[in-house]
Parts: sequence; structure tokens; C-alpha cells
Amino acid sequence: MTIGTLGRNIVFEVSDETALILQEMTRETSGRWAIHEAMGAKPKAEFLGPGLQAVNLTIYLSAGLGVRPRSVLEAVEGMVEAGTAEYLVIGNRPVGKDPFRLTGSSETWSTIFSRGELVKAALSITLEEYA
Repeated sequence: MTIGTLGRNIVFEVSDETALILQEMTRETSGRWAIHEAMGAKPKAEFLGPGLQAVNLTIYLSAGLGVRPRSVLEAVEGMVEAGTAEYLVIGNRPVGKDPFRLTGSSETWSTIFSRGELVKAALSITLEEYA
């Protein structure tokens, strides 16, 4: 069962063979405001429009769940370094109207077998709306 996707490279899914788990997602929305100073009065606020949305994803990777952690980490690293912008879809519904650019990622390697085989890792991806 597909839970969601980040472009075509990252598919969050749970099946009999594989589980690529989206552990946590945070999303921030904001507005853009300008403050105009006025002599002898309080400053005046002016709404300029919506700000860019930001999303942080925390992903759990485990070879025991049929995922190749190092392959996923390398794919995300390539996406970040190439300046990739992708649509984020959760439950067959896009998150936001626009794609998101991958602005950074952070990895935590938790289990490594002899010969350097990565077995478990956590991945955090930072996204910003690409409007």
C-alpha cells in the first residue's frame, strides 16, 4: 500500500515485502508582511501575500523491512545536490499547490554490520515550496 511519494524517487509504502516509513511530517505556512513606520503613530502593517511553505520529513529506513537504506540516502543526497523540485503527495493528495525543492537532508546511521553494510538509519529531509 502506497502512503505517499516525493517525486518518483521516494515512495512511502507498506507491503508484505517492503516498508519505507514516513515517521513524521511537519509543515509551516506563513504570510509576508511589511511594517511601515509613521511619525507620531504606531507602525502600519501591510500584508504582501503568502510566504513559501516549508516541510520537514523524518523517514525510518531498515533493511529488515526490505529497504536498502544506503540507496535511499544516496538518492536523496543526489536530489538535494541537483536542486531537484518534486511534488509531495500523501494519501493520493498533493501537499500544497506547488512542488517543493529539497534544501537539505540529515542522516543518522544507527546500525552498521561488519563490512560497512548499513542496516538501519533515520533520514530528515528539509523542503521549501518552489513557487
